[in-house]
Amino acid sequence: MWHILIFIFGAIIGSFLNVVIYRLPKEEVTLWNPPYSFCPNCKKKIHWFDNIPILSYILLKGKCRYCGWRIPIRYFLVEVVNASGYLLNSFVFEDPFKMISSCLILSALIAITFIDLDTMLIPDSLNLLVLVGGFVIAFRSSFLEHFLSSLFALFMFLLMYRIYKGGMGMGDVFLAGSLGMMLGFFPTILTVLTASFSGIIYALVKNKGKVDMKLKIPFGPFLATSGYIIFILSNILGWSGWQGFF
Repeated sequence: MWHILIFIFGAIIGSFLNVVIYRLPKEEVTLWNPPYSFCPNCKKKIHWFDNIPILSYILLKGKCRYCGWRIPIRYFLVEVVNASGYLLNSFVFEDPFKMISSCLILSALIAITFIDLDTMLIPDSLNLLVLVGGFVIAFRSSFLEHFLSSLFALFMFLLMYRIYKGGMGMGDVFLAGSLGMMLGFFPTILTVLTASFSGIIYALVKNKGKVDMKLKIPFGPFLATSGYIIFILSNILGWSGWQGFF
């Protein structure tokens, strides 16, 4: 029963994340104004029975009730992924502080991923949520190791920021540091390598195999995805400190 409630709560938060992803980068609306959900196409208010996470998308067949606008599958995926992630966290973490923090971080990373894909920007407020969650996890683990991991990630991505001029933003640098606080030593190194390799492959494919140091890419999704997957694996497999090397 507990896990079912966690899944439902994750779906509800996922629905709110869709609001965050759509509204946070925009100047004409805020998270709380208007205080209701509306169709981005016809601007009509979405009533509660059409706003039930996951279920409403299926019942409406992915279309607005009023104008027939096809709702992007992303809305459905955000709710499903966030709910599934919360459920996974509830199985992986026995420590309630770590479980709650990991859910907070997951939601922030999902929002970061899609906002960065849309705008090539990472809001500072979302980076701060990842950092706060990382601090809690660090205090419940080995704070010094996690703090040094954060500094290492910051240094590595600051170096990449200087080399890869114009192609990477400071939001990516801060996100790397925040993830380092969450991950610990070996998982941080693995995340840096995985995200960097994935980003390079994406840039080469996007630029048809040509190397362009000024090509701007949304690096947040690679960091967020690599960081969260490695975070979960490291807790399942018991990676910490130098153990991952042996």
